[in-house]
Amino acid sequence: MKVYMRILFSPAIILFVLFLVPGSAPAQTLSDSIVFKPEAERAFIEAMKMFQASRYDTASVLFTRLVSTYPRNHRTTGALIMGAKAFYELKDYRESIRLLKNMIDLYPQSAYLDDAHYTLALNYFRTGRYEDATSECFAVLHKSKDISLTARTERLTEMLAASYLTLPELQRLLSETKSDEMKSLVTIHIAEKLLRTGDVTTAGEMLKKIALLPPGGKYVKNAIAMLEQLKSRGIKVGVLLPLMLNTESMPSRALGLEFLEGIQLAVDEYNQKMPFKVFLDVRDTERDPSKTARLVADLCSDEKVSALLGPISSNEVFSSAGISNERGVPLITPTATATGIAAIGPYIFQANPDYDIRARDAAAFAWNTLGARTFAVLAPTDDIGKQLAESFIAEVQSLGGEMIDIQWYASGSTDLRSELTSMRRKALMKLEVPTINLGAKMRQSELNKFIKWGVDQRILDSLIERELSAPVTLLFGQRGKIIADSLKIPMHLEHFKYDSLGLPAGAIDALFVPIASSEEIPIVSSQIKYFNIQTQILGTGDWNDLSMLDLNRQYTDGVIFFADSYPEVSSEPYRIFEAKYRSANNNKTPGTNTLFGYDVMNLILQVVGEGKSRRKDIAEELARVIGFEGLHSHISFSKNRVNTFLSVLQYKARQIYHIGNIDLVQTGR
Repeated sequence: MKVYMRILFSPAIILFVLFLVPGSAPAQTLSDSIVFKPEAERAFIEAMKMFQASRYDTASVLFTRLVSTYPRNHRTTGALIMGAKAFYELKDYRESIRLLKNMIDLYPQSAYLDDAHYTLALNYFRTGRYEDATSECFAVLHKSKDISLTARTERLTEMLAASYLTLPELQRLLSETKSDEMKSLVTIHIAEKLLRTGDVTTAGEMLKKIALLPPGGKYVKNAIAMLEQLKSRGIKVGVLLPLMLNTESMPSRALGLEFLEGIQLAVDEYNQKMPFKVFLDVRDTERDPSKTARLVADLCSDEKVSALLGPISSNEVFSSAGISNERGVPLITPTATATGIAAIGPYIFQANPDYDIRARDAAAFAWNTLGARTFAVLAPTDDIGKQLAESFIAEVQSLGGEMIDIQWYASGSTDLRSELTSMRRKALMKLEVPTINLGAKMRQSELNKFIKWGVDQRILDSLIERELSAPVTLLFGQRGKIIADSLKIPMHLEHFKYDSLGLPAGAIDALFVPIASSEEIPIVSSQIKYFNIQTQILGTGDWNDLSMLDLNRQYTDGVIFFADSYPEVSSEPYRIFEAKYRSANNNKTPGTNTLFGYDVMNLILQVVGEGKSRRKDIAEELARVIGFEGLHSHISFSKNRVNTFLSVLQYKARQIYHIGNIDLVQTGR
């Protein structure tokens, strides 16, 4: 197949061929015949003899003298252009340009106009003004009917576009040229330069426009040939999944297969639309961290592999991410949640929020959306529970919130009396307000302090008369205790009866309960209710169990929790995806893991589709992703390359409702 190729001749050889001078003097034409002067004719013939003998210094003097001595005669334009050519040969490009521009300005109807533009292009080329040189070439190609001159101009234009013009210069020329043929020529060279930068998508789209022009077009075949070449070009994405191919147990294979089905569907959709193809290199990790590390090393050694998708479990990612980062290959895990994975290096990405982000999201939502200012934590003592609790506490403190209590319980424990009794006591203590006994004897100087701070005299007299105690907040407002302290007025704290469960403990605005599994829902929810701790319960994804919530609805109604996946199944994008998936997979219903695979693959494809095919470029572009709209959820990478987006769900009236979203990146946290 004949394909489009750039010119391989050196610029020096090309210019030697391009700058051919006719062996005889320029022919006289009607448009140039102003006044015939025999003496001008003789002077012109003499100057031409000097030029043809390569005596350019003498020729330049004679042509210039002719123009000044015999102005506006039948040889004026011929002398101007030949003088310019003589100066060109002498490498006096400045004087050559001056003569040519004078001729073009003064004699726009000259038969030598095209030759003047061409010679001007050569001068601009020699002086490094490549964009101006190309513009002059376009002036020739747009009007000239001289086949020989047109051929030389085309060769010069090809050389300029292929080897000298920058991408921005070509793009400017494309917007300026009016000729469809020249637009096609420039477009092809823009596409070539885009391909060198890795922007295959834009290059392919530009070539498609040329390929769709009428088949007789001069550069249509070139565009079609380049598109054919693109079809064989592409990148590979390494995929690492627990496919368990060495086992006959189908349930063991189901997890990896679900991910792979979503990944493959995304790639198939992309390859149908885009000229630059993406190929998958799928490897079976067998849930073995050691094997996963070896597979990652092997994939990184393949220069065609531009990115890795997977592994999906935290222990496999920890065993292999260091290799990928060291080799400079971006690795994005769709589901690993352990804190610290992305911290391995700038080439590692977590598309699923880690434990730190999940807890911080919960605290930020409570603060920003619920208006919570006082908090408590009830968490299991396992490693995950500790990580979640500590990150929640840190975020509350950074926001300026108050931690009223922190209680830990052993994972699997069914008796939380000790923890919740302590929490209830601390919550009630927050409700205790100091009082001032106005029944006691007070000097007038002390009473004057009350009046000075704005206490109503009538209220003060009434309290004294009845010998009552009054809360400092009644007397001095919300800052009552601080004011009373500053005035050195004695206060008394009346304690609640903490053991009286009829008294609600309502000082905690939000209680974070990161349970270890949904089996703990009835244990913690019922005992929080029993100890009459009236608060908004905040949970992690383990609370997302409708059947368990419903069985305990008298305790769980109103619980808010945060999920890493909440597909809008009624949306048009989801319905389109579901129809395609069912068609490709025997009418099977897509699961959550399929959505994770589909979304993360589409995120990689979005970056590749923007022209990023090199490993470093893909990593840099992924690091800038904010608000990518997937089907299972959105993806926004923090500066640490961890997704910070979670869906906010609430169990209410026997249903789970989507009540909002939280994204630390977009909230500025």
